[in-house]
Amino acid sequence: MLEVRDLHLHYGGIQAVKGISFDVGQGELVSLIGANGAGKTSTLKALARMLPQA
Repeated sequence: MLEVRDLHLHYGGIQAVKGISFDVGQGELVSLIGANGAGKTSTLKALARMLPQA
């Protein structure tokens, strides 16, 4: 299971993701959908630890 609580991401002074939370249970499939620039890729990179820690 994956649990994400209050995820915030910033690039310099720009807030890319503002406090998202969600759970993914065993065997569940999820999609992140949203407009261009909404933070989908940044969220996945943060979860994969591909972004530097602040």
